Amino acid sequence: MNASLTFNSIVHDKSFDEKGLGVRQSTARGINIPDVLTVRNQGYVDSATKIAGQRYTARVDRHNVDANGTPYVTSFYVVAAIPVLATSTDVSTSLATFKAAVADADFLADVLNSEV
Repeated sequence: MNASLTFNSIVHDKSFDEKGLGVRQSTARGINIPDVLTVRNQGYVDSATKIAGQRYTARVDRHNVDANGTPYVTSFYVVAAIPVLATSTDVSTSLATFKAAVADADFLADVLNSEV
């Protein structure tokens, strides 16, 4: 596990890791309002196809406090399910498509504002 990772100008330093779980956080804005990056992984077997794979969850939590002192957390996370049969091309193409969709402001606005 890399000791620290920087995304969006936020340096996430390693807090701890163990098998299947890694947590990094930035306390640059204050110890009580960290930016946290959590990555988990676990094996799985698809119930329909019976094909094994690895499931990864990456989550970003931004802790904050409103003007009245009420704490809240804004989170985004992604789950990747990679079957053992997937090729590197399968993985990179799916990831590139996902990244393009998330980077498109219209996609995010449409999904966050109008999907049911």
